[in-house]
Amino acid sequence: MLLNLDIRTQLKELAKKEFKEPVTIKLFSQAIGCESCQTAEELLKETVEVLSEAVGKDKIKLEILSPFTNKEEAERYGVDRVPTIVIEGDKDYGIRYIGLPAGLEFTTLINGIFHVSKRQPQLSEKTVEFLKQIDIPIEIWVFVTQTCGYCPAAAVMAWDFALASDYITSKVIDASENPDLAQQYQVVGVPKVVINRGMAEFVGAHPENAFLGYVMAVYEKLKKEQSETQ
Repeated sequence: MLLNLDIRTQLKELAKKEFKEPVTIKLFSQAIGCESCQTAEELLKETVEVLSEAVGKDKIKLEILSPFTNKEEAERYGVDRVPTIVIEGDKDYGIRYIGLPAGLEFTTLINGIFHVSKRQPQLSEKTVEFLKQIDIPIEIWVFVTQTCGYCPAAAVMAWDFALASDYITSKVIDASENPDLAQQYQVVGVPKVVINRGMAEFVGAHPENAFLGYVMAVYEKLKKEQSETQ
């Protein structure tokens, strides 16, 4: 059992208050060549079991898929690494977790589930209005580790940005499980946020307006490039 009785009790109490609409969690996993996949499966099974006891089995479900046998689905969700977790509601909001959401990152997973269940980001109206202007695809990557106290705030904010805009996708990436990506994007401190593969990047859990500033700067740059090529 990965979740002890205290965590289970807290999770049930939180779910009764926070959980609103149905959520589907999709885990892309494989048995060979993935050290954390089995643990990710166990963790998500226990989490969904606890949440369904609080809100009902019709409100939350888990699908475990293989990128090999479910190739079309993996391609549709842009899955190229395992374990990859997709949290979706009425639709795919572009919310992904790549790695095992254990340690302090378990908070990220739970907040992601609750925010998707509410179908709305926990952001200011002003931020949401700005994000509604975006009409060009933007990808936010947040590099995290399981022991980083500031990482969940940055990760959940990136997911909220994806919830607010159909054009934004947000991946939370465990840096220690994906050392090639961490090296490529020179991750020496976490959380590290990378927007559109390096068009903008910063380290630390920035306040909402600062995070928004980076995203909108990338959008303006993309908009300028678009107008120059037309």
